[in-house]
Amino acid sequence: MNRREFVTRAGLGSIALGALAAGPAAARPGFPKGNKHQHFTLVALSRTPAPVGGIDHWMVLEGAGSFKASAGHADGGGNFVHLNGSAPLAGPIASGKWEVEDLVDYGSLVGRYGRVQASVLTVSVELHPDAGGSAPGTLIVACNVGFANLLTGRPEGFELSVAGLTFNTPIAGLTHISIPEGESSA
Repeated sequence: MNRREFVTRAGLGSIALGALAAGPAAARPGFPKGNKHQHFTLVALSRTPAPVGGIDHWMVLEGAGSFKASAGHADGGGNFVHLNGSAPLAGPIASGKWEVEDLVDYGSLVGRYGRVQASVLTVSVELHPDAGGSAPGTLIVACNVGFANLLTGRPEGFELSVAGLTFNTPIAGLTHISIPEGESSA
């Protein structure tokens, strides 16, 4: 990829991430609070490691939720945009909402920095494209605190397996996983 392609793609990513960050998911009511629940937030872009069927698959996810590992419970959701990274101006392949179905795993707790818990969350999700239908998948959210050297062994961002595609190459974005509610960061 030459410099011009990089700047074009980076600019598109910044615009897409910024647009999704303004979405309402982080302010959604109904996420359990207190009682050791933890919260997660992400605004990130990931892609498949190589083109599939001649398409350079990229996925933008924005969303938030809560979970309680000891109870095996998670909920949340947000928005998604699936696009061809080689032809982003052609419009999205699909876009819509996603929602958390269940907690799969919570681990790789490598440390805390203030109220941030560097860790990895895995949830089952359901994507609901605006064009109709639904697709089940698995979402892995990796939260690192790089400047404090709290690294999970995975890159910051997300991995999503859905509809025969695996978006496991994070490009840009941020994630946050909180410490359990009721615990002090001191």
